[in-house]
Amino acid sequence: MRAPGIVVGLVVVASAAPAQNSVQLLGVAGYGTFHAAGVTAAVAGDADGDAVASLEWRRLGDAAFRAGHPLIRISPGLFAGSLFFLDPGASWEARVTLSDPDGVIGEATAVAPLTTRWPLLAEPTLRTLYVAPGGSDGNTGTDPAHPLATIQAAAQRAQAGDLVAIAPGVYREAVTVTASGTAAQPIVFRGSGPGVVLDGADGAIAAGVAWSHDGNGVYSRALGFATGHVVADVGRLFRYDDLADLLALPAGPPGGFWLDGGTLRVRFSDGSSPAAHAMHVARRENGFYLDGVAHVRIENLEIRHYGSGDFGKGVYLRFASDCAVRGSELHEIGSAGVWVKGGARHLIEGNSFWDSSIPGWVWDWTKGSSAEGNGVVLTDDVGRGHVVRRNLVQGTFNGIGPCGGSAPPGGVVTTEVDVYENLFLDHNDDALEPEGWCSNVRMWDNHIERVHMAFAVAPAAPGPTWIVRNVAFDFGATRTSQIDGYLASALKINSGYATPVGPLLLYQNTFLTTAPATAAMTLLNPGQSTHITARNNLFAGTGEALYKVNPVLLDWDWNDLHRSSAGRLVYWQGTSYANLAAFQVGTGQEPNGLSAPPLLVAPGAGDFTPLAASQLVDRGVEIPGINDRRPTADPPDLGAVERSLLFADAFEEGSLLYWSFTSP
Repeated sequence: MRAPGIVVGLVVVASAAPAQNSVQLLGVAGYGTFHAAGVTAAVAGDADGDAVASLEWRRLGDAAFRAGHPLIRISPGLFAGSLFFLDPGASWEARVTLSDPDGVIGEATAVAPLTTRWPLLAEPTLRTLYVAPGGSDGNTGTDPAHPLATIQAAAQRAQAGDLVAIAPGVYREAVTVTASGTAAQPIVFRGSGPGVVLDGADGAIAAGVAWSHDGNGVYSRALGFATGHVVADVGRLFRYDDLADLLALPAGPPGGFWLDGGTLRVRFSDGSSPAAHAMHVARRENGFYLDGVAHVRIENLEIRHYGSGDFGKGVYLRFASDCAVRGSELHEIGSAGVWVKGGARHLIEGNSFWDSSIPGWVWDWTKGSSAEGNGVVLTDDVGRGHVVRRNLVQGTFNGIGPCGGSAPPGGVVTTEVDVYENLFLDHNDDALEPEGWCSNVRMWDNHIERVHMAFAVAPAAPGPTWIVRNVAFDFGATRTSQIDGYLASALKINSGYATPVGPLLLYQNTFLTTAPATAAMTLLNPGQSTHITARNNLFAGTGEALYKVNPVLLDWDWNDLHRSSAGRLVYWQGTSYANLAAFQVGTGQEPNGLSAPPLLVAPGAGDFTPLAASQLVDRGVEIPGINDRRPTADPPDLGAVERSLLFADAFEEGSLLYWSFTSP
């Protein structure tokens, strides 16, 4: 049964045998999320690949269609594209029209219906189960005066329509949920106030235990259980594989650990004893484990210190669907705060994901280690329709990985994943890592600071991958970039894989760094690539605006390319271009481009609005479906923030830093 609020429209056009180069429209389909939608068009024929698929859209009942962004060919028989900035909970129509110099066989136009998801989540109304410290799992749990003692006991009793109300306290357990809710009557696990903690660490060690001093600053304790993750009050400790590395601490402070058989050995860089610290030694792998269930929500919890094995997870959504993780703090977890494998339509919003120590560790040691984790990651069969929005992600090795390793089931190609309005800080690798099977993955209105790579598409296929109206500031201001010797960039395409990066679309972004000797865009080898289209972006670095070694095809125009220090503006596959004019003549790129200081209000304070004197103002080109619904008639500005929107609706909208987070 299709989930309520989702319409996947498929219009099949009558078939006839196509000529070799003429094109035939086989069918059009649409898929809506909250504020966006994907559209695909299946075709036959067109052996010479010169057909074009235009896209129009309208709200159901409106008289006229509006122009959308043209669909992108992602395989010989499939075009794909997206609609942005839609209202949730509404019905729409997408109209696709084929054209081809060699002719169109049959109907050239088809209309597919779709709906965007309803924005409000249902509340369970049938029963409340209460969990509190001092309770008893022998209770029924339905009386707040006689609560259950564990969340797991509530999970075993939970059924559709149940709210599990969890009182403040520390719950040292792993929770497996086996029952499903429904769209109208979900199962909700909710902290009933601040201080509801789900902790994967051993309670006895956290309370304080004796440690043996083995010499050279190494302390040990027999555990009796396996662990892959240790955190102290001074931060996460690096996991080493032998005593020699533990003694040397090559990853960096504050220290490390080594599990030697059944003995845990710990060394702090200052030589202190673990007995002088609060020690959190993971003895559980996952916080919440949801396998094959649907309509389950996790809200208002603190989840921490999971990772007894190699892939510790705060919440593991395994082939589940329509689940949500909301308003929670997930921190210092072995591998990922939320791990999604398969399923569909998960919502991950309003959470704080963070880790400690990792931004200060040596990249060569951290890469490939147990600390190479994410705030949120989608893996394997990624499923379809997931939304990750309005989260803080700070201090993890990577931020969010929104692409899995294979296509959704059932012959579907596009994944329709949206990542928007998130804040990323202090990642010593990639803030957003759309790598793997990425098709109609949309990333917009994200704010990124102090990371090595803002976006890594290495590789992301079959596409299209959308990067729209994001701010990436001071990428390259990391240990990885400044000390460990790796080149930073707003975008990474070099992968070492034969899989090409699919069509990549960069629209209305602000890519600005003040980190020393950092190019705005560094496109390196190896890696196969198709093409990158860029319009209305700001590319501004202390090094080159563009440093290009990879032969990826570019279609760049209407962008501002700026270098804030002396030197060449562009390096292009062995040729240096001192300024924009030389670059235009030498490559044919940027015929309507600009090379000017951006003159923004206060980037360091989070305000990326162009000043009135900035040449970015009114300098862009209108892009159907992207920036053509502005409330003013002036041309669009370059970059992520539109100056003409200031006070246009009586509110100041210049800054993309919408939320106030408290850093850990």
